[in-house]
Amino acid sequence: MNKMVRIYTMKECPYCTEMKDMFKNEGIEYKEIDIDQPKNKLEFNKLVEVSGADSVPIMIVGKKILIPERSFFSIEEGFNTVKKLISES
Repeated sequence: MNKMVRIYTMKECPYCTEMKDMFKNEGIEYKEIDIDQPKNKLEFNKLVEVSGADSVPIMIVGKKILIPERSFFSIEEGFNTVKKLISES
């Protein structure tokens, strides 16, 4: 498990909190990018422009972008997709 997971979150997002908790419980290393922080707005806006995403949590594993309601339809499905992508490395 050497692929770093990047997760774009918002403070008030319960799905983001749930996903991070699942990562912690499984020992999955991740970098959180809080889009409420002004320093992260530009990075997030570029990601939205490229991906068309409009909600969080958005996750990036390697070169794969996982977007809610497109790449996964539940937190469990998103989590399992991340685990699968990590295991393929």
